[in-house]
Order: sequence, then C-alpha cells, then structure tokens
Amino acid sequence: MAPIATLRIGATRIALRGLDLPLIADISVERRSQPLGEDVNAVPLSRYLDRENLFTILFSDLALAYIDGALFRDEALAGGGASLLAHLRADASLAQTTSEKGVFAVGQIEFAQGCVFRSVVDTIADGDDVLLCDDLGDEWADFIGVSTQSNPTMISFYHAKHGNQSLSASAFHESVGQAIKNLGRMSLPADMLPNKLMGWDNRYRNNGVQTDIARMIRGGTPQEISEKLDVVRAAPDVLQRVFIVTSSLSRAQVEGVLAAVVQGTAPSPHFVQLYWLLMSYFSACVEMGVRGYVVCRP
Repeated sequence: MAPIATLRIGATRIALRGLDLPLIADISVERRSQPLGEDVNAVPLSRYLDRENLFTILFSDLALAYIDGALFRDEALAGGGASLLAHLRADASLAQTTSEKGVFAVGQIEFAQGCVFRSVVDTIADGDDVLLCDDLGDEWADFIGVSTQSNPTMISFYHAKHGNQSLSASAFHESVGQAIKNLGRMSLPADMLPNKLMGWDNRYRNNGVQTDIARMIRGGTPQEISEKLDVVRAAPDVLQRVFIVTSSLSRAQVEGVLAAVVQGTAPSPHFVQLYWLLMSYFSACVEMGVRGYVVCRP
C-alpha cells in the first residue's frame, strides 16, 4: 500500500504534511459567517486537520499514541487493559437490539421493544427516579437521569447508539464527540433549565410522527421534576456520570483481544485506535470531575 501522507517530527509537535487523498483534495474549511464558497480565507481540509491537531498517530509500541497534538504513554493496554475494562459495563438487552430508536406511530406511548432507547429506559437507567428524554433539538444527551434517593445523589447523561458489532473506532467517534461536548452541561445550568423544562413537557416527535411518548418518563409532574433537579444540582457531593450506550461493542470480545495481547498477540490497528479513543473520552470526563462509562452488549 502506497503512503498517503508524511509526518514531520518537531521539538514540540508532530506535523501532518503532504496528505494525499483525492477524496478531500478539493474540500476546504470556511467560516460559517460567510456565504458558501466566498470565504477568501478558506483553508484546505488537509491543512486544517494539521493546524487543529485533528489526527491520531499510533506506534509499534502499544504504550504510545499521539492524540490532539500531545504524546501519551499508557502501559495498560499491553498489560491487559484493566483501566479500559473498569469503564465497560455489559447489559444483556443490548445484544437483542435491532435499532437505535425503533419505529414510531401516532398514539404510541413507549419506545419500541428491541431498540437501544428502550434498553436505556427499562434497564440501564432503571436506578434513576427522574428520567427525561432530551433527544433532538438542543440535545444535551438522549436521556438525562437523576437519582435523588441515592447517596450521593447522581446526575447521568446517556448517549445511545446502535450498530453492527465491531471493534472499530469509527462507530464511536460521533458518540464520544457528543459526550465530551456536553460535559459542561452536566451541572444542569440554572439559566438553561426553564427552556429545557418546557421542551420536556412536550410529547416525543420523530420523523414527522407525533407520538404520545412522554419526554418526562419518570419523576412526577413538571413542577416536581423541576424541584428535584434544583435539589440535586445544588448538592455539594452530587456524582455526575456519562454513559455511551451502544449495541456495537461486546465486552467479551474486548476481553478476548486484551487477553491475547497479554499472551503476545498484537491487536489490530483498528482496536488500538478504539482503545485510545475511549481512553481519551474517559480522561476528558475525569478532567471535568465526571465519571465516564460505556455500556455495551455482554
């Protein structure tokens, strides 16, 4: 296979040079404030990727990775990946799912059986006495859960995805990006809640179909939910958690690859990329004082 790019290793960063991909050769990044095609300062996509450090470099040494413009060392992958497995939770219902949200019909009062959304409602978020569907629009997460009865109290964001079983990082890029983007909203900012509460008081609508699915799935009346959110938001020891819920990943399959690594079998580059993507997600959560998890099929 012919090389498609060259790298330049400097004192403080690795630069991406000579990215030769015909599919992106004519693509440029422009400012949204300008009409399409009229930004005189448009930047070729290849140069933008380099400038913003939007690339990952993997090495023959599994402990090393260059991500977002910084070099990282993590011996855990070669040692069995215990730190990754600690963040993976298995839910049996995800092995039976066939879609993310299911199909919709007028008058429908629940998400359909066999979709990831239904798994979140029935089993994954079953410990939350307040559960809100925030899908679509100004979405913070597909679901927001609040546990007022636990000690400490908890706020949980759930990002749901469905896909064929895979160990590829490509299935996670969107959900990881969405989860990281909304970490700052996990405190449930008071100035944003009134508009959110108005939206949650509506019934769920998708693909032009108006259902009778309540967005306030659990927790009481709008006033009761508002009061519970205020109490939890103000708690000094509230625990914030974010979950990527996916049917595309199997914990057993991940365990199998990690066990093989310990025995000396090199993992595929796709798996190494997945490992580093998920570890960067968990690290971003830690930096914000949030606990990050992935819920997957067994």
